[in-house]
Amino acid sequence: MDTKIVKKKSKLKFVLIILISVLSLSVFGWYFLNQKKTYNVKAEDISIDEVTYGKFEDMLMLTAQTQSLHSSLVNVLEGGAIKEIFAEDGQMLVKGQPIAQVYNPNTEFNYLNQETGIMQQISQMRSSLLELKNQEFNQDKELLLAQNDYNTALQTYNLQKRLYDAEIGRKTDYDVSMQNLNYQKQRKSIVEKGAYNEKTSRNSQISAINSSISQMEKSLNILRSNKNNFLIMAPASGRLSSFTVSPGQNLTTGESIGKIDLMDGYKLVAKVDEYYINKISSGIKGTLDSNGKEYEVVITKILPEVKDGQFSIELNFSDDQIKGLKIGMTFGVKLKLSADVQSLMIPKGNFFRDTSGKWIFVVKGSKAEKRTISLGRENPMYYEVVSGLKQGEKVITSDYTELKKYELLDIQK
Repeated sequence: MDTKIVKKKSKLKFVLIILISVLSLSVFGWYFLNQKKTYNVKAEDISIDEVTYGKFEDMLMLTAQTQSLHSSLVNVLEGGAIKEIFAEDGQMLVKGQPIAQVYNPNTEFNYLNQETGIMQQISQMRSSLLELKNQEFNQDKELLLAQNDYNTALQTYNLQKRLYDAEIGRKTDYDVSMQNLNYQKQRKSIVEKGAYNEKTSRNSQISAINSSISQMEKSLNILRSNKNNFLIMAPASGRLSSFTVSPGQNLTTGESIGKIDLMDGYKLVAKVDEYYINKISSGIKGTLDSNGKEYEVVITKILPEVKDGQFSIELNFSDDQIKGLKIGMTFGVKLKLSADVQSLMIPKGNFFRDTSGKWIFVVKGSKAEKRTISLGRENPMYYEVVSGLKQGEKVITSDYTELKKYELLDIQK
């Protein structure tokens, strides 16, 4: 029987078909993966601006409000509930004038107990003083008695000696008088030494007790004066402001419930975006316009605490102050952060919110392509271009919310 021979050409053809198929799929996959994501956008829905070259002003526009140049806080010295209010916001006050009264029964009860305790201690110390005085009185009596007995013994001895020398008196009487004189002399000496030692110790005790009583009386006076802390008084003369408390409101010790504007001049206070926190410093000058006249101001204080994305600065007038100023007036202030420079610029827009200035869509004809850029300083009108763009190029500066996930835009008329 004859054997059927399989042609090798058919097998080679099969392998070539597989290789071509794999290569085609690879090319298609590479093309698909490298294909830029494209989005169709209407020209009327975007804003297109041109990259320009010119003078870039490194400045910042702020809205500032006038406040009193100096003020004093009204603080609560003793916490409690507001019992009575004696003044109102905007009222002119003199130093020491009552503003409000606080009521705190627990604190008042503690004050009463402390006052009673101190008074009892003072009373006990005064009793001790009285006892020491009585001891001194008894000691003086003992000294007086010893001196009197000694004087009597001396007189008796002198009499018996004269009698004995005149051979009138008896020797036994003379000897007894001499013996009694020696005894009274020694007794008097012992009593005097004891009295001296006791007096020294007693004086030291009296001094210590008097010092303690003095300290206790000072503490008592302070305690009694602390009762006045329930009465909130004006710390200085001036205009009461930021005062919005109500009867029954609970206040804590140390809490600030308002301030006294001293009315000795005015300053400006402004809120600044936290973006500028490292660019703002004391001494930076600015200007403001009022009634057609320009006034120079300077930053005098920076309050670095950031709240709601902003921090505060204070500015003073450099020379002339605007006439007729009142607290609460607002002005537009232009701060000059650095000298003007010639630079590339693009107008500010909402694109920055989505890109943080790291990339932008550059328009070429009916297309817009994503490009990496670098932006520097900014002012109210422009961003300074550091790199990535050329003069005359056009960019999309409007919102990128719907565009940020694409790399190529097809702009339709």
